[in-house]
Amino acid sequence: MKLVERKNIDIKKWDNAISTAAVENVFQYSWYLDAVNPGWAGLITENYTTVLPVAFTSKLGVRQMIQAPFTREYTLIGTEFGWKDVLESLSKNFKGIHFRSEEKGLVKAGKKRQHQWIDLKTDFQKNYSTNARRILKKTGSFSLDLSTDPAILLTLFKEHVAHKIETISAADLVSLEKLMQAALKNKSGELLLVRKENEIVAAGFFLHDKKRITYLKGASTETAKKEGAMYFLMDQAMLRYASHYSTFDFGGSDVDTIAGFYHKFGAQDRTYYDYSIDDLPFWFKTLKKLKR
Repeated sequence: MKLVERKNIDIKKWDNAISTAAVENVFQYSWYLDAVNPGWAGLITENYTTVLPVAFTSKLGVRQMIQAPFTREYTLIGTEFGWKDVLESLSKNFKGIHFRSEEKGLVKAGKKRQHQWIDLKTDFQKNYSTNARRILKKTGSFSLDLSTDPAILLTLFKEHVAHKIETISAADLVSLEKLMQAALKNKSGELLLVRKENEIVAAGFFLHDKKRITYLKGASTETAKKEGAMYFLMDQAMLRYASHYSTFDFGGSDVDTIAGFYHKFGAQDRTYYDYSIDDLPFWFKTLKKLKR
């Protein structure tokens, strides 16, 4: 196992390892990581049968592993090394470590998190809540459309959503646009639009893997939101993808109102964990505090 920088990674072998893995994780393809953290690296065995992405930053000579923007978690692909080996290697190379994984108990005081998903091979609409059904009955004025222009969603997102999310930055929005463009280029994503009387009132971007659809981001005007545009978008997306995919992944949220929205479609919870190890130098921590 070696920590290999992006420039030295054999991308064909890397992406083959991700695409042939039993566990699907769209966040780990090279094109995805290039968009959200160009300076990523990987823990890799010589034959690429076991791999783990390592996104990181380097400031003032201090390297920190991060959970890259717009990625939920990292999956250890393969069995030639385990998480104990991973943590030993990371501790030698990074002063700060932050990552998320489905594996429980990797680091003390890991934070439990959840995301929501639906099995598309079931009669999933039967599991919609009464409230969701009632709202969907009132969405007859909406129609679904496709686009290859991420700027449409970004405009809606900036105007109606971004200001409500404290953790999202201007740099993150640039990464989001690059990510959507990369997904479209690699035929691994689709931008769905909701129109009302030919006006675009909502949009959502959906990532494609082998059998899984993952909702990346979406937004709607305030008026359209009240009229059920996001209910219409999610319902139409699931119907659109059900014939070729088995899992609809909502991306996940610990925010009660957002998770509650997904639960109205009958979504189930899946647990994963948020881990941090802080060995940052005292002077570096002090500088961070002063900049706040």
